[in-house]
Amino acid sequence: MKIVFFGTPDYVVEVVNALHKTFKTDSTDSSIQAVVTQQPKPTGRKQKVQYSPVDNWAHKKNIPVFFDPLDIVNNKIKADLGVLASYGKIVPKEVISFFPHGILNIHPSLLPMYRGASPVQAAIAAGDNITGSTIMKLDEKLDHGHIVSQFKEEIRKDDTTETLRARLFEHSSEELTGLIPAYIKGKVKLKEQDHDKVTFTKQINKIDAFIEPEAIRLALEGKSIKKEWDIKFIKDFSIHYSPSTIHQFIRAMQPWPTAWTHVNYGPTNQKIKRLLIHKAHLDDEKLVLDEVQLEGKSPVSWKQFKEGNPQANL
Repeated sequence: MKIVFFGTPDYVVEVVNALHKTFKTDSTDSSIQAVVTQQPKPTGRKQKVQYSPVDNWAHKKNIPVFFDPLDIVNNKIKADLGVLASYGKIVPKEVISFFPHGILNIHPSLLPMYRGASPVQAAIAAGDNITGSTIMKLDEKLDHGHIVSQFKEEIRKDDTTETLRARLFEHSSEELTGLIPAYIKGKVKLKEQDHDKVTFTKQINKIDAFIEPEAIRLALEGKSIKKEWDIKFIKDFSIHYSPSTIHQFIRAMQPWPTAWTHVNYGPTNQKIKRLLIHKAHLDDEKLVLDEVQLEGKSPVSWKQFKEGNPQANL
């Protein structure tokens, strides 16, 4: 089995490693013929070049790394199948058709629900109890292809995007390695998505993680606001502010970009600063803030913040 893997972040390294271990022919020959990942980028104050986790994994295994999907075609990389998991870019049709068995894509939602860039965040922010993962055959449209396999996953009350996403990709890697042999032999029946039930998500920006200060202040008292709250990264979706919806939104924004609000700060309460909300929980239907961070400062408990900033108000 010869595979080209398309992926970038740390949580998909488990997927490519599972493919490598499951389908390699001997101790020196990997099934992974190449990886396609995002280009290295300068990060931090010193602008040090940082390579993607998938890039680092491939480098250690002496597997070729490409940053442009078309390089797979241009270099005539021989592979039976492509596998994609959180690559981060659109794959051209020419590349998709290059593989004899196409490209299988792991998408962490129960498609056609939550197509797009932020399905895990969307499921938590929307207050869903169940989500899942879909293995689909990639086509030229966004998360549009036929379903190869799906499984459901419970969203736990303390799940963040980080914990839920890790669990989904762990289970997806197990599902994928188990079904590939049957898929290659044509023994898996593909299912068309119900395109009338599509919902879309988009890439999240920092501004999308904002929560109105008044809503948080009232939620700390166990109160709600009868006001529509547009969740910017879910198309045509809104909820009402309440302790529970704010709590699930805070969890959805972890580990990035982190939920935030404004506080009036300073002796006269005239300075407005950004307050990051790292952790929170519900207690008797009230929102409880556990860890916050004033811009330019280190994370502290809510109690420490209030003690150190007695004049700060939401």
